[in-house]
Amino acid sequence: MRTIAEIRQDLSAKVAEAKSVDRTNAEAMDALEASLKALSSELSLAIETEAAEQRTASEKLAAAEKKAGTRFSLTKFVRELAEGRLTGVEAEAAELGAEEYRRLGLSKVGTVIPSAVLRSVTGNNYTTAADGGNLVETMENKYVEVLKANLAVAKMGATILTDLVGTLPVITSAQIAAAWGAEGDVASATKAAFAKATMTPHRNYVRCAVTKDLLRQTSMDVEAFLLDLMVQAHANCIENAVFNGSGSSGQPTGILTLAPVAGTGAIVPIGIGTNGGAISYANVVAMESQINADDANRGKLGYITNAKVIGACKTTEKATGSGRFIIEEGAERRMNGYPVGMSSFVPSNLTKGTASGICSALIFGNWADLYIGEWGGLDIVVDPYTLAATAEVALTVNAWNDVLVAQPKSFAVIRDIKA
Repeated sequence: MRTIAEIRQDLSAKVAEAKSVDRTNAEAMDALEASLKALSSELSLAIETEAAEQRTASEKLAAAEKKAGTRFSLTKFVRELAEGRLTGVEAEAAELGAEEYRRLGLSKVGTVIPSAVLRSVTGNNYTTAADGGNLVETMENKYVEVLKANLAVAKMGATILTDLVGTLPVITSAQIAAAWGAEGDVASATKAAFAKATMTPHRNYVRCAVTKDLLRQTSMDVEAFLLDLMVQAHANCIENAVFNGSGSSGQPTGILTLAPVAGTGAIVPIGIGTNGGAISYANVVAMESQINADDANRGKLGYITNAKVIGACKTTEKATGSGRFIIEEGAERRMNGYPVGMSSFVPSNLTKGTASGICSALIFGNWADLYIGEWGGLDIVVDPYTLAATAEVALTVNAWNDVLVAQPKSFAVIRDIKA
């Protein structure tokens, strides 16, 4: 069976071909319709098959763990890869990962941890004394969930799409007009104008190193440490792309890279001054006002900025002498009535006029309109040689993700804060 990506590619090509077909040629139109129906049916079957394959993979993994009396162990997986062999549950997982990548049409570089493991548990044995000291895990560590917890944008309400296959078309805007009419009036048909964007898998990779002594340990704390090491690097890579992705060289397009042209449905810019300036409460409210003007004031609304701007907002009064500050800490950090997230990847080295390399950004919007996609499991390359002199093992973790601002008008940005 062909991969979902292959079928979708053919379907897209056929749809493009349809635009140039002579509508008066009944034979050509019939042939085109038949082709489209066949491809659509093939795609539906492939998607259903992939869902069944994912369920089967999860069942196989669970059966392997039950038979071995031990769960998948991340440290054992890395240690055995460094030694040139995989055994037990980890070998079974690698086979499932390779098969998953083949089905999804992804290029495998190293050894794949399948998504069935990432959705299930990473590490910690529970019955085999030699592998884990009869440790019982009471709280499962799920890679995908831990990754979400480490993304500032996820905390703000970004839409995380996992287990994707092929490309993902996303409707980014649609508008239908409504009108009043007297009884008996003929309603005029209005056509909805839809804008569509496509999410596609972009390979990202992170590198880290662990000592061989660490990999010999079997404690739950070591498993958690290695998991956190990988997740933090992966989360940093995604979050940097969310804000600063260039849209080229394999990178997604980030929020701050989208063209800041007001009134065009793109990211809305709010400027402080020719050469930048200090943040004010009026600036903060102006961002909300712009979103309101674009009828985008719904969903998971909130601000995200860096530590410098948050510090400035906590020491800047809303009005001189009021004793009330732009950000006031309570049970939750809030500004202008909305939650405030913090990310070190919101830049503080921007330039506005003569303010060279010292300006920071502040973003406000509906974070549910920011999509983060994930395809397949993790491809891990273990290199025990490069850092052999220091008894370390180098890890390269490859993943497939994409970032999409589904509704650019849902976001307003200030880029020239001198904090």
